Amino acid sequence: MTNKRNKKPAAPAANTAHDVWLAGLGAVSIAQKRGTRLLAGLAAEGRDFQSRAQQLVREVRADAQSQLKGALAPLRMHARDNARKAGVLIQRIVAQALDKLGVPTKSDIESLSQRMSALSRQLKAVK
Repeated sequence: MTNKRNKKPAAPAANTAHDVWLAGLGAVSIAQKRGTRLLAGLAAEGRDFQSRAQQLVREVRADAQSQLKGALAPLRMHARDNARKAGVLIQRIVAQALDKLGVPTKSDIESLSQRMSALSRQLKAVK
């Protein structure tokens, strides 16, 4: 009886090992047959994904540029106003400093020039 029991389990184990071997060979065969198609399909999917990713990057960049431009516009206006105000302030300070030093202004020189011209005309008229 022990011989009968020993022989029965041996046959299914051998079949199972052989089936596993055949399954492995089948997997290799399928991989060879479908590998080229699978690789081509994966490459096509990769190209499609790359195209979609590049389009997304372009859209995000355009949106970011638009938002940045909108955010910078008020800052630019503020900077221009400050520059104009600073220019006016500097002109006033320089004018005050020149006045304290006794340096005549452009209008002072023009006024003197007109008076000199008038006096020259009067002198010519007297001669």
